[in-house]
Amino acid sequence: MKVHLFNPENDLALASGEANYTPPLSVRRFKEALAWLPKWYAEPGDVILTPDSRPEIPADATPAPWGWSANTVALFRRAGMNGPFPDVEAIRRLSHRRTALLLHRELSRDGNLPYPLPPEPVEVTDASEITSGDILLKSPWSCSGRGVVDCSGMTRESIVSIARGIIRRQGSVMMEKKLDKTEDFALLFETENGTTQFKGISSFFTSSARNAYGGNLCASQEELREKLPKLQLDATISAVNAAINRIIAPFYSGPVGVDMILYGPERTICPTIEVNLRRTMGFVSLELYNRLGRGIFRILPHPADGIQLIKHNPYFSATFTPEP
Repeated sequence: MKVHLFNPENDLALASGEANYTPPLSVRRFKEALAWLPKWYAEPGDVILTPDSRPEIPADATPAPWGWSANTVALFRRAGMNGPFPDVEAIRRLSHRRTALLLHRELSRDGNLPYPLPPEPVEVTDASEITSGDILLKSPWSCSGRGVVDCSGMTRESIVSIARGIIRRQGSVMMEKKLDKTEDFALLFETENGTTQFKGISSFFTSSARNAYGGNLCASQEELREKLPKLQLDATISAVNAAINRIIAPFYSGPVGVDMILYGPERTICPTIEVNLRRTMGFVSLELYNRLGRGIFRILPHPADGIQLIKHNPYFSATFTPEP
């Protein structure tokens, strides 16, 4: 039996490194609003831990959070659980965006991709080394579009100022070339006992207003494959699976989501946008398709029509809209 916990603040908790981390109010509201989301991927007999409930937990139950950090361990301990808990310091290290850089180098070294990789990201610790132009700045620990700054059109002075702030808070900043994105998607994997298994494709979209996660197309894997260039996709799945097996699987067991894009007129894959060592909404969308069929899964900061996936609240909605 598993005890599920939806803790979307986990990337921020990893950045802090503190066991007693308190997220901002907006994140706390999001966590409380979507606390029951795990019911859509939990198995019969599992337990869901929420901010307003403390269910009785059997001694042999297995903790199953959205993501692991020192804060996650503290939350489970306060609920009366004694583990098993993973090596959260290893997870914190691998959740840093330099893992995307390491993945880029692994893929480049192997040479098994039928397309060129874009320039590799650069980790910067001195803001004076920041360049200007069409670049992105990424906070080392961040997710779902947050912590990413599009510097197009900014003055170098403004870019350096932003970089300096990120470096002050998290020790460094990742700088990479902005690509002409045409589509978002992700590959989903599961690592266990040193091995990696490909679980599926996630086709997601972002909120144009906030450049943050907006929702997923829940559809068959065959349909999702048709949206992507086949030869590039098959080679990417194989190469990324092998790279994760080398750089992540020996140190971490659990879900891994690798965000990617198609870019440019030739719809080339960039396979190293973001590496998430946690459950993602893509994993949720896989389960929603299995349980509810084809449709659109959305998370919005206001009420919305569709099948309601969470309890009513004044802050967020999570809905599923069936589509033929």
